[in-house]
Amino acid sequence: MTSLSGLPAQPIQFHPPVSSLRWGVRAIGGRFNRARWASVGLTQALFFGLCWLSWNGRPLLSFDFAHQRVHLLGAIYGPQDLLLLAGLLMAGALALFLASALSGRVFCGFVCPQSVYTGVFLGVEHWVMGTPGQRRQRARSGQRLQSAARQALTWGLWGGMSLALGWTFTAYFSSGPDLARRTLAGAMGPVELGACLGYALFAFLQAGLLREKVCQHMCPYARFQGVMGNEHTQVVSYDQRRGEPRANVLRAPLSRGAGPAGQAAPAAQVLPAAGACVDCGLCVQVCPAGIDIRQGAQYECISCGLCIDACDRVMLSARQPTGLIRFANSLGTGWRDTLAQPRVRGYALALALALLGVGWTVAQRVPLQLEVLRDRAVLARPNRDGSVDNIYRLHVQNYDVREHAYQVQLREAGGLQLLPTEPIVVPASGERSVAVTVRLPAQAVQTAGADPARVLPLQLAVVAEQAPDLQRQQASRFLLPR
Repeated sequence: MTSLSGLPAQPIQFHPPVSSLRWGVRAIGGRFNRARWASVGLTQALFFGLCWLSWNGRPLLSFDFAHQRVHLLGAIYGPQDLLLLAGLLMAGALALFLASALSGRVFCGFVCPQSVYTGVFLGVEHWVMGTPGQRRQRARSGQRLQSAARQALTWGLWGGMSLALGWTFTAYFSSGPDLARRTLAGAMGPVELGACLGYALFAFLQAGLLREKVCQHMCPYARFQGVMGNEHTQVVSYDQRRGEPRANVLRAPLSRGAGPAGQAAPAAQVLPAAGACVDCGLCVQVCPAGIDIRQGAQYECISCGLCIDACDRVMLSARQPTGLIRFANSLGTGWRDTLAQPRVRGYALALALALLGVGWTVAQRVPLQLEVLRDRAVLARPNRDGSVDNIYRLHVQNYDVREHAYQVQLREAGGLQLLPTEPIVVPASGERSVAVTVRLPAQAVQTAGADPARVLPLQLAVVAEQAPDLQRQQASRFLLPR
């Protein structure tokens, strides 16, 4: 059974947390809790697994800052692919806007690394420290030594998990298998060690100690998320019409004023003014932010849905319809109305265009980079036969996954000649610099010398011998002596 009554408009409010979370957060089961743990399993399987996988002998995902390269799904990307990075960032931002327009901070509750790691750390804390009630009982009975031992064990496990996170983070910049061999041999470099320990400390502080304070005070998304949605956005909401006034008693689902078989109900069961909320406070106890959703929509809420699981459990125990707390909008309309909003459709269209742009960029991408630099030591070299030479240095970067031999070509020459040169062989994900000479014959020098600028435009290109479509060209200038 679910509640279908509409919800009154609830603008985002600023309320101090009801629970101090001194004794931790109470664990709760339910469909949203299972969805959160499924998200934890998926994201952490990707995070801990991708750094070990390879494609054609190369990392599946790796960031090689020393050589300014990124390995992704068997391809190699370099600085010339910044447009692709910009497209991915735009797509990520639009996906976040779309999720916010649909269901508020649902990204924070299920996918955000802060929430994911906080959930994992809380799971360890529950396993070692026990429930919040057990912790309060130990504190009241003076079991300080046992509490301190449990706390030390909790922090030790957190430290081990943080080191695992830091090491895995570092592996994306140093290749997982190679870093593992250096770690076992005690040969990690200072940069690697610093990155590992730094990220481990960061994770320990963020997920173990600061927790909800990061979402409330450090994350800017919590502050501006109100402009992402409107009255049609489906957010975690409390049905005030059905729940108020609260009554701290579990009631059977008997008709008000009527008992079994048409008999009059006992006086204790006739509660004409009581709402569905039994004021158990369980929704506050399970909230990672320690807020009371019954006070209205609040910016601290991360839309994790744990309060929904808690309330549904109580409603089922009281033999009442579930849905007193649920994802709903202030208009009381369903998801079809939310999906039909112009804002949602606009975000979805923009996201689709951004993804199409990224796909088109990848399809049209040429894994080759060419730089043409003039030899500054000799700007123009006259020869005895009256011809003039210019020397150029070609820097070729091969971002393909296999070796290529490139032929140098002179285009838009205007009478210029490229002196014979050997093919430029560049290994996969390698680079090479060579010098080439361009000559202007003697008979053309006099004609070109009549130009006051004494400059001739040209195009130098490199073309792969085995793949003619793999080519790059760059403009330069041929100078005549004055």
